[in-house]
Amino acid sequence: MQLKSSLRQLWVESRANPTFTSLYIGGVAFAVGFTMVFAIIYYVHLAPIYPEYNRVTTSYISNITIQNGKTNSMGMGSLGLPFFHQFIKDSENIEHVTLTNDFTSLIHPNDNSGDFRAIGRTADPEFFKIYPYEFIAGRPFNKAETEASMKVAVIDASLANRLFGGAEQSINKEISATNKKYKVIGVVRDSNPIAYMSYANLFVPYTVFTSPDDNLLNNDPFRYLGEYSIPIKFKDNVQAERFRAELHDKVNRINAADTAGWVIDLRSAPVSHTLRVLAHSSNGDDLSLWPLIRPLLLILAVLLIIPAINISGMISGQMDRRLAEIGIRRSFGATRNQLTGQVMIENFVLTLVGGFIGLVIAWVVVLTCRTLLLQLLIPTWECQDAPVGLSAEMMFSPVIFLATIIICLILNMLSAYIPVRLSLHRPIISSINSKR
Repeated sequence: MQLKSSLRQLWVESRANPTFTSLYIGGVAFAVGFTMVFAIIYYVHLAPIYPEYNRVTTSYISNITIQNGKTNSMGMGSLGLPFFHQFIKDSENIEHVTLTNDFTSLIHPNDNSGDFRAIGRTADPEFFKIYPYEFIAGRPFNKAETEASMKVAVIDASLANRLFGGAEQSINKEISATNKKYKVIGVVRDSNPIAYMSYANLFVPYTVFTSPDDNLLNNDPFRYLGEYSIPIKFKDNVQAERFRAELHDKVNRINAADTAGWVIDLRSAPVSHTLRVLAHSSNGDDLSLWPLIRPLLLILAVLLIIPAINISGMISGQMDRRLAEIGIRRSFGATRNQLTGQVMIENFVLTLVGGFIGLVIAWVVVLTCRTLLLQLLIPTWECQDAPVGLSAEMMFSPVIFLATIIICLILNMLSAYIPVRLSLHRPIISSINSKR
């Protein structure tokens, strides 16, 4: 009953004071809009989205440092095959592990319509377990094909449609990429460059680009360096911590046994997906979550508190105008809690309207400026040179709507409660006589 009367009163007040209503809704829309731009962008980089559904349990070893204090020699870079085979491959504390590297490939269409570029990625069968791509035709390459360095390929639907007219028509066809010919054995649903750790148009076995000698260390520590990133999927945090301890113990033993002065520095590897995104880094010294979240919380507080102060001032003025009405209602038996509830409901409805307008504004900003926003939050060297799209699961996630409701609630409580309670503490006679 109170809700119905509050909504009726809100309609009357809104018609009587359209300027106040417009400014109120606009202020909320501004605050929520800017907040939700950050929320949406960070959501699509952190939440489980296709095909990176295992982001929460996936970590990365992307680079290491090799240095020699005796000779002042140092090398830093991605990982080589000797590092993978010696330190990672046979660990029992991992669920899935893969080697991967992205590259730009020049596609040569069979109809000679003109070469074009595509994003390629080396992988192995484990890659498709960590990143469960949806196969719309065919299958991924298997262990035997990978070990035999067979020139087989998995392509995405866009590439299949462009070259062969469809997914089914692509299977067992030959594709020419940077002067190498591959047999297409699978077609996957298109991914998105936002999922930059797994995105590609063309997937081939990593062994196509290696030789048996690449697996050998040959007493050269620099061979630990190479061109690969190593994504690792764990069952849970306990297994991840066991693997971290195991890996650092192996490296420490190798460092201690080396008489030439060579030291392998893992820094904070393996790095979780969340830390990798928030730190804008694939590695670093003592990466931890709280120092990275703290500035984001500060930005959120500024975006919420400053509009709340402005809106609170507007509400205070509005309550002064309604003092006579409040005094009369209190004289007829309305309690402070009842009046507070009514005014809070009125303000929450206005806040909710402004919140959803702000959410729409955020969608428009993200859709029109998505590439720029992507590069603001992800280092440009990580971004793929491909069109960025935002799917329905990214834009219309229940998490985004829930965040909008929570922000609206916080704004409503911050801006409305104090001026409402202050107004209600005035004596009834004083409130009634306020319009004399």
